[in-house]
Amino acid sequence: MSLRVTERTNGDVLVLELNGRLVIGEAVEEFRRKVDEAIKSGRTRVALDMRGTEYIDSSGMGFLVVAHKVARDAGGMLAMFNLTDRVIDLMLLTKLSGVFHLYSSEQDAVEAIHGKDVKPFDPVEYVQDRGEDAPGGE
Repeated sequence: MSLRVTERTNGDVLVLELNGRLVIGEAVEEFRRKVDEAIKSGRTRVALDMRGTEYIDSSGMGFLVVAHKVARDAGGMLAMFNLTDRVIDLMLLTKLSGVFHLYSSEQDAVEAIHGKDVKPFDPVEYVQDRGEDAPGGE
């Protein structure tokens, strides 16, 4: 399998750590199962630790959008943190960085999920700080 999903909790927030490649097939299905199980059991506050995410294809991005919507529709929230440079670039290229709740750290993500005023992670600012033009930028 190209993806390993590890579960842990931070208070009442389910943290899913994604390690590997979130791609069509078993990887997306494994992630889908974890999210479905969580939502069905009432765990609607979910944070994704993306530090080990090597690659995401269009199926993986599609399911991230679905997971975001499912959590929101269940009255919860899905947040992401520790994005890799590759994932940041992908978020900007697909223009999905404005759809997702992105944060720099787990603590920021958990606090935001609880409704606290936390500065979201700004991928455009991050890329500019790297000294590059943001992918997909105007």
